[in-house]
Amino acid sequence: MLLVEGWLKLASGEFDKIIDQARVMVKETNAEEGCLHYSFARDISDPDLIRISERWVGNDAMTAHTESAHMAAFNKALAGAKIEGVDLWLYSAEDLRKLM
Repeated sequence: MLLVEGWLKLASGEFDKIIDQARVMVKETNAEEGCLHYSFARDISDPDLIRISERWVGNDAMTAHTESAHMAAFNKALAGAKIEGVDLWLYSAEDLRKLM
């Protein structure tokens, strides 16, 4: 399993400009084969800080996602937004157990 976790910091009000495309991105990605979880969430302390969380069955599924039409459309929308920072990490999960 692959996990992606991190954040995207946009300038004030920028996420509101792309939120419709972000909703499409999340909905379409969660319907992809091999996607176990995909979400964007606004940080409760900063509405322009977007938390990113993803779980994939493996590399092939994640690669297909990066080549999808909805990813291209989202990247195009994101290119028009002012990004102040980003920190996104890919992890390989070898051991998995449910905590709650």
